[in-house]
Amino acid sequence: MDLDRPLVIRRRGEQYLYREVSAADIEYFYNKVGSFRSNGRAGIPGTLHRISVIRDSDDLAIGFTIRFGRAIPGIAKPLQKWISGRDSVLIIGPPGVGKTTLLRGIVEEKAKVLKARLVVVDTSNEIAGDGTVPHPIIGSARRMMVGDPRKQASIIMQAITNHSPETIVVDEIGYHDDVAVLETARRRGVDIVATVHGEDLIDVLENPVLKPLLGYPDLEHGRRLTRPSFRIGIVVLAKGVYKVYPDFTLAIDQALRREDPEGEVVDTRLR
Repeated sequence: MDLDRPLVIRRRGEQYLYREVSAADIEYFYNKVGSFRSNGRAGIPGTLHRISVIRDSDDLAIGFTIRFGRAIPGIAKPLQKWISGRDSVLIIGPPGVGKTTLLRGIVEEKAKVLKARLVVVDTSNEIAGDGTVPHPIIGSARRMMVGDPRKQASIIMQAITNHSPETIVVDEIGYHDDVAVLETARRRGVDIVATVHGEDLIDVLENPVLKPLLGYPDLEHGRRLTRPSFRIGIVVLAKGVYKVYPDFTLAIDQALRREDPEGEVVDTRLR
């Protein structure tokens, strides 16, 4: 929704235009939402939906993006042999391709095995929805809420030191502090399941923030200095289509040598 522009609805690659959005529409919608967090987002309690605000230079709302979050039971089951144990997993993909939906599915599968030893650090309530009670899709996993992404690292550390998790789940690693605390988690024997933005493995290897978690890759010389923090990598190619790297260390080494990393494509749309 943007002021004085047609309302746009996008669904599965198709786009539909409706009547122009007025100032009254903006005011009505803003008042219905009530308030937004410091990162410009809000949610609807009991759902996985997300509302983000666009503001003008005077900090007045002039538009919104409404994303409908989906819980799809069993979505990660085709990946079960890779994700149900205690292996750290990195999920890679561009925005809007279904990383968080897959992450919820992985939490669903892992929660069946790890029970309360699985802790979801839920920044902006992206994984388990708004409201104090998390969405049922995460099963017996515990959820720690993070209102401001800048505080994500401190909440991860609280989860590690106070709640004895076997596995920590984090959506969107993006800050240096996140990387440092996740390195600490691995040194303490805590597994990590996390998502990052990127079209492919090379995009992630070129991200300077993530280097410590990927073994300090050196693209110029085609080598890395240490072992990556993740055992398994999953690239989300499209909704329901994944490329799995069962040996993520090998895949990284192959990518650094400019080879095609060995992986297995899983297309759940064919099932």
